[in-house]
Amino acid sequence: MTNAIIYCRFSPRPDHETSTSNERQEERCRAYCAAHEYNVVDVKEDKNVSGGTLDRPQLQAAIAALKPGIVLVVDTSDRLARDMLVYLTIQQRVREAGARIEFADGTPPTITAEGELIANIFAAFAQYQRTVIRKKTKAGLARKKDKGVYLGKCPIGYRRDKQGKLIRDEVETALVGHILALHHERYDVSYIERWCQTNLGPIRGKPWNERTIRRIIKRENDRE
Repeated sequence: MTNAIIYCRFSPRPDHETSTSNERQEERCRAYCAAHEYNVVDVKEDKNVSGGTLDRPQLQAAIAALKPGIVLVVDTSDRLARDMLVYLTIQQRVREAGARIEFADGTPPTITAEGELIANIFAAFAQYQRTVIRKKTKAGLARKKDKGVYLGKCPIGYRRDKQGKLIRDEVETALVGHILALHHERYDVSYIERWCQTNLGPIRGKPWNERTIRRIIKRENDRE
């Protein structure tokens, strides 16, 4: 029986911590392996990682585990790579290992000339899609910025209104005031951190730390 290693990946996105995308990919790959009577010996998955880079720990682990005759099974070509050079590099390394790539979506195996052509076309299209998505995302962010929408993480002392614009948060502003008062009295950051832990409680559900306090002080100094 032919042995197979399944590889899954999904891209960076806001819901990456709760995403089940890799689980669905694995299900389809396992169904493909069962239909072809492949023995799944391992499953590697990269979470919240771009397909435009080779710097993926589990992808590298999957390639390193390949031996002659093993099949690397991936759901679709864009899960393997969204960059043509990256795709071709992976393909070459798999071949050097004496293995081959197969896709669960029915793309013809790359062991045939026709299959290699189709797989390369799909890889080129995946790169095109990535470029289009990046352009649309950049344009969308620019439009939001023009409307005054704050795109980054809200600084301590502020919150977003319904339109996404920054407005003062009265509770956090009061906390910031205590920190700045201690700073103006020339207490060091370590002392201010301990004072905040004792007297203010957590900030946004997390303990105060020196980095947050330095950021608040720097932001205020930049305004002066």
